[in-house]
Amino acid sequence: MNNYNTIIIGSGISGIFTLKHLIEEGNRDILVLDKNPESFGVWNIKNKPSVFENTYSVSSKLYMTISDFPLPETTAEFPHHSVILNYYKDYAKYFNLLQYVKQNVTVYKIIKNDDKWTIYTNDKTYHAQYVVIASGTVNDCPNIPDDEFYKKFTGEIYHSDSYEKIKNVEGKKILIVGGSDTMSDFAMELKNKNKVTVSIKNGTWFQQRNFGAHEGGDMFYNRFADYAIKNITTKKYVDYNTNPYSINNMQFWWGERGSGIDIWQSKCDYLNSYYVKSRETIEQVAKGIITPENKVKNIDQKTVTFETNNSDDFDIILFCTGYKPLKCMKFIDGNIVNSPKYKHIFYKDDPSIMFVGFIRPFLTSIPMISELQSRWVAKYICDNVKLPSNDVMSYEIKNDILNQQKEFPCASERLKTIVDPYDYCNLIANNIGSNVNMFTILITDPYLFYMILFDSWNHHIYRLNDKDIEKQKIAIENIKKTHNKKISKKIRWYIYNSFIYYLFWLILILLIIINIYYFQYTKINKFIKSLGLFKIRRRYK
Repeated sequence: MNNYNTIIIGSGISGIFTLKHLIEEGNRDILVLDKNPESFGVWNIKNKPSVFENTYSVSSKLYMTISDFPLPETTAEFPHHSVILNYYKDYAKYFNLLQYVKQNVTVYKIIKNDDKWTIYTNDKTYHAQYVVIASGTVNDCPNIPDDEFYKKFTGEIYHSDSYEKIKNVEGKKILIVGGSDTMSDFAMELKNKNKVTVSIKNGTWFQQRNFGAHEGGDMFYNRFADYAIKNITTKKYVDYNTNPYSINNMQFWWGERGSGIDIWQSKCDYLNSYYVKSRETIEQVAKGIITPENKVKNIDQKTVTFETNNSDDFDIILFCTGYKPLKCMKFIDGNIVNSPKYKHIFYKDDPSIMFVGFIRPFLTSIPMISELQSRWVAKYICDNVKLPSNDVMSYEIKNDILNQQKEFPCASERLKTIVDPYDYCNLIANNIGSNVNMFTILITDPYLFYMILFDSWNHHIYRLNDKDIEKQKIAIENIKKTHNKKISKKIRWYIYNSFIYYLFWLILILLIIINIYYFQYTKINKFIKSLGLFKIRRRYK
């Protein structure tokens, strides 16, 4: 009675995606278990942990849009969490998904017995052939620094998870530790009635969230640029051309290394980093309202000393240092939890247990990539795609780790699942057969080819060869909407002008070469003629 083909742990959006795609692949023998009172994980403020009252998306609505269920056209570019929650509720209602979900169920242990997984909970004991872990990166295990000097602090210490306890304090000196989007949000709230200092130990890039009110900063990238950067110029070339002393580039306008604050400068390049996706904090530093500091060096009661050798007294330390998702998976064997996964999804020694939603793209959004991950998982469970052999998976895992360390040297140790979202999405698409043939599109629909290549990078392309014609139509409609956005027009203008710029210099260089060659040839010709060699040659003839 409690036997299922697949049990999903977690009814956040990653779990809901997996459920929906399993049903579409023909599998309805599914159960979703969640410890929270309601579905949709951190986006539901009734759950714990969750977003906060003033949380807005840090990803533009394009990358928060589900590929076959568009956001309403009137949605703001960076929606409030309540808008996203209602959107997810509409999605679940439209596809009739919540009938498969059981809330208030805490999983105590998951073990493999006789080729089936046994799931022990506070409710019942369940059995399944496949288990999908979709419990999310935000959980009950806050990442609190374990440096000994923090134990000497005699003031109050909180993690962002407990922000509700201090959100209304006044007249306090508050030290926020960590360079994250959460830090930026809380610093902006707390600075109104308190003196706030922010400590970032390794530096970070601050990404402009938007160019205009309806122009997401994360949309200033397209497939043409992606191909050129990775196959012609390299990411290092891009960093070389973001000189803070040259006009018309991000460092010139945003400040060196994205902030202009020496002690906050990242040691890693722009396209090889994880960003804070807002710049409000920088504005407050410029006004003297927020004080920037680097790594904490020592603490003596309430006195905190930084590596700058500056010291100050604080009433409260607030850690905005994220969570430890693996530490919260005490219900699974440690070898499964801690081992690197094949493409951050499959446990290579037993792919019947999978992980969805633990990915960390440096841009775009987690939900966008979770949707693609869940499509792969659903196809694998329903035997519609195969995985490579254990040896091949082991080899690729090792290569992926080395490439990740090389590409994200400042983040790979802390964020084990950080990826380039553009490469990662293409990788999954190749494995599930949803990558389109661009040459075929060029021949059959040149204008669609043009939009895909030169407009903002768009994940709706992965629905263009869907079996469902309606999903194809939705994808094309979303691609057309993106084409008409101002940010897409700016990208096209930038690429066009860059092309003209380089073409001008190429033509100029060619003219100079031709001129030099012609000059030298003419000069040599005259010299030879002056020697009378041509006459001699004619006599021989």
